[in-house]
Amino acid sequence: MRFAAACLAVLALAACNQEPAAPPAAEEEQVFVRVPPPWFICDSINSGAVIVFDRNASDVRVAEYQKSDGAIVQRIGYFVGDEDAGAGSMNTELIRDQGSDGWVRMTNAGMLETPATAYTPRFVSVLLDGRDLQCRWLPRTRVLGFTTRRSFAIHEDASGALTYTAYNFSDASSSRAVDGAENARTTASSLEITGGVAGETPEGAKTYTFETQGFRYVVTLNRDGTGSIDVTRNGAPLTNEPLIGYQQGTPPAPAATTP
Repeated sequence: MRFAAACLAVLALAACNQEPAAPPAAEEEQVFVRVPPPWFICDSINSGAVIVFDRNASDVRVAEYQKSDGAIVQRIGYFVGDEDAGAGSMNTELIRDQGSDGWVRMTNAGMLETPATAYTPRFVSVLLDGRDLQCRWLPRTRVLGFTTRRSFAIHEDASGALTYTAYNFSDASSSRAVDGAENARTTASSLEITGGVAGETPEGAKTYTFETQGFRYVVTLNRDGTGSIDVTRNGAPLTNEPLIGYQQGTPPAPAATTP
């Protein structure tokens, strides 16, 4: 039987300093721990959507969030159709009961000017419901994630120095797609902080800490797939934003050398 729509397991809580919370959602709309991580996240650079893709063999689950308020828009189930590899890319067809309903396009790392910068797979676009959505991609991405208020990336430069770059949803309507250095596909950032420090808590959570002018940003990635962005100013708490979803990247393995 073909795959039906299914809920996406994510953490989705309201960010601080917003309007009073709405009444609790029905039980089936509540959020859960995400394990394993998503197939990929498309943080669209030409629309007001962030789309999380989960894949289990031939089954694909899609959850779409809107940047206007970070709310879930829809959850849809697909199964994989044709997978067409060629010309340096892989096109994966998404099928529903009525037939072909979309495509996912990923380009090969070998097509980049510096293939070793592909810490995450380079998913460049998705076609869903007739919409051509272009996806954000940055070289040497350690983390790509989002909350109800912003998407963000933690990425390295060629020397390994860490940068936190945020893209506030309040700026999304005026953002325009740009091509950056080393084949980056992105938009103008709302905030950028360099000089980050990676760490780990006693419980095994990964942390990334960035400081600027008395502000301290700590991104925490827990072992159960949850996470948060915590901001303090001169030691006083300002905000805590739980992550709705995130994916992590790792450097590619070094090429084997010939003796």
